[in-house]
Amino acid sequence: MDYLLENESRFFRRGTYDPVELAGMIATEALTLGSARVLIQSDGEWLTVAADQDWLRNHEQAFSAITPFPQEGANSMLAEILAVAFSAGVATATREGVELIKGDDAVPTPVADRNTGRTVSFMRRREPRIVQ
Repeated sequence: MDYLLENESRFFRRGTYDPVELAGMIATEALTLGSARVLIQSDGEWLTVAADQDWLRNHEQAFSAITPFPQEGANSMLAEILAVAFSAGVATATREGVELIKGDDAVPTPVADRNTGRTVSFMRRREPRIVQ
C-alpha cells in the first residue's frame, strides 16, 4: 500500500486521486473481462460500478494486492486496489453477499441481484493521509 500512496501521480491523469476517473478504470476492467452491461452510479458521496458479470471472479486479491491486468498491456493492473489505497471506504457485492473492504458500517448496501454479477462501491472522499 505504501508504494501506491507514495506514487499517487503514476495512477491518475491529474496526479491525485480522482474518484470519477477510478470508476471509469474499474468499469473498463469489467467490460474487458467479459461484462456486457456496466453501470456507474453516483449516490451522494459514493460511486458504484455494477456489471452483469462478476469480472473479479478469478481475481479476488484485487482488493489486497497489486494484481496484473495483462488484457490491457504488460504494465497494467486492476484498479480496485487504488480504491482501497485512496478512498475512505470500499465495499463489494456479488450474488453471494456484501463484503466491506474498508471503512465503517455506513457504506451503501450495494446489492447484486440476479441481473448483477458484481458491484464495487467506494467513497469519493479520500482516506486522510497521515504524514510521519
